[in-house]
Amino acid sequence: MHDIVSKSILSPQNGMNLYRGCQHGCIYCDSRSRCYQFTHPFEDIEVKENALELLEAALRRKRKCCMIGTGAMTDPYIPLEKKLGYTRKALLLIEKYGFGVALQTKSDLVLRDLDILRQINEKTKAVVQMTLTTADEELCKIIEPGVCTTSRRYEVLKELQQARIPTVVWMTPILPY
Repeated sequence: MHDIVSKSILSPQNGMNLYRGCQHGCIYCDSRSRCYQFTHPFEDIEVKENALELLEAALRRKRKCCMIGTGAMTDPYIPLEKKLGYTRKALLLIEKYGFGVALQTKSDLVLRDLDILRQINEKTKAVVQMTLTTADEELCKIIEPGVCTTSRRYEVLKELQQARIPTVVWMTPILPY
């Protein structure tokens, strides 16, 4: 990993990436594309060291509450998140300022933040989107080596639903077909 100082944290559509790059190693990932202008190996995570300060300033300036989205380019729950906790801290800011959140992930680490997701969902809306790519657990371990298996993701979705957190299932790609 390496740290950078970023100029902004929210896109015009309120998308947020606290990290650039990914440790999951999914073989089908389109975020590796050269069009995204990575100047480093994709697995060498770029950490936006000032992301939380930028996020708080951006949320304070917003006139209307909206949904903050994360996970489209980099999963917010990469293994490095266990150590740094940026996603958890960002969720605390999102809750503090009364915004909603839509998380896209393949990681069961999202359950660590269930308490905050519940608080956000009581005020506005918290949605967790999870990708399911195959029912073949062995294939899953090959094509997505850095994340939990499909069956574990299914269990995570059930836990989120039991906690009344809205969920979405992404089924792209569906393999082996």
